[in-house]
Amino acid sequence: MTTAHGTPDVRVGGAVALPRPPGVLRRFTARHPRLVDWTLAIGTQLPVLVIGVILAAFDATQRVDGLLMAGVALVAGAALLWRRRWPLLPTLVCAALLTIPSELAAGGWLAIYVALYSVGAYGKPLHVWIGVAAATAGSLVGTLVVPSLEPLSIGPVVSINLVGLASYVVAVLLGTSVRGRRAYVAALIARADDLAREREKQAQLAVAAERSRIAREMHDVVSHGLTVMVTLAEGSAAQAARDPERAADTMRRVADTGRDSLAEMRRLLGVLREPGDAADRAPQPAAGDLHALVASFRDVGMPVRLTTSGAAIADQTLALTVHRIVQEALTNAMRHASDAARVEVDVRHGSGVVRVEVVDDGTGAPAATTGAGRGLVGMRERVALFAGDVVAGPREPTGWRVVATLHETPTAEQEPA
Repeated sequence: MTTAHGTPDVRVGGAVALPRPPGVLRRFTARHPRLVDWTLAIGTQLPVLVIGVILAAFDATQRVDGLLMAGVALVAGAALLWRRRWPLLPTLVCAALLTIPSELAAGGWLAIYVALYSVGAYGKPLHVWIGVAAATAGSLVGTLVVPSLEPLSIGPVVSINLVGLASYVVAVLLGTSVRGRRAYVAALIARADDLAREREKQAQLAVAAERSRIAREMHDVVSHGLTVMVTLAEGSAAQAARDPERAADTMRRVADTGRDSLAEMRRLLGVLREPGDAADRAPQPAAGDLHALVASFRDVGMPVRLTTSGAAIADQTLALTVHRIVQEALTNAMRHASDAARVEVDVRHGSGVVRVEVVDDGTGAPAATTGAGRGLVGMRERVALFAGDVVAGPREPTGWRVVATLHETPTAEQEPA
């Protein structure tokens, strides 16, 4: 399929419209090139060779002419066997044979068209012009020799050579057309292969991006879940002796937190299953779940307060990013500022910008768990998807502050929700 301008119809995301597949005869000739060369050589020269042998054997007056005719046929046929490897050679040989008087050079006249077709199909552009010039010169010399033997007016000589030149050009053009067709088909096939490799590469990149997203999600889930569970377990151990009932209730929260974390991990790992496998996928957290997130931290003893302003975030990917940033900041506060008396979470949305600020007044007293240092890196990666930035550092007189700014118009590399 081609466009109105004659160019191949190649659409993004689709396959290249390839030409019609070759038929049985074309496939056979492509698989047996030497057989084709021998068939052309024998098919064009055998009749002339037989006539020459008959004249030499049965007519003593034309024995020399018959032998010369047979010799020309043998030479022309042998030259055609090299038409693929050295396409200009058969053309020059056949052009030289045309200088012999036309009655005796019948084999050369038949072979010159095959040779010119071959030089057009397999030769260089310069060889094409050389071949046509040589054939024209050979036929001109041959037709001038005939009048010297048998008086002939100049008109027929000119007409014969003009017709010969036109026929030579046609033969070359046929070969050039076939050569262009082969190059066109080869280019389309190469383009189709390139597109197939590009699609495979894009699929691999998509898989890698998805795995990277899953790794960030797993970090958030595991880091948050385990931090909460360890904190609750430590509180339960401290209360076990003096308040067994409250310790038991705390351990039930540990179990609930562990189940919730496992459920979310199974959902994330579900995207790695094969296409046909069932995978239960819970909804992704959104900005509207921030109250539940803060409440979960408040349940484990963190004095956290949430303040929001502006309209609800409609973009689910942006809402998920905000949720993960708050989750990571609170988890870090629990891990590194366990003595904080106040933790403030402020989320503001307006004028296409979302600003998330998490501050605490802790002195840096660490909890029993420590992180791997990837939380802030993950925050920066998420914020970069929305052309934003993250600022994290200590605040005066004590405490830590995390401020993330995100824009509602994402970059081209935005991950799927």
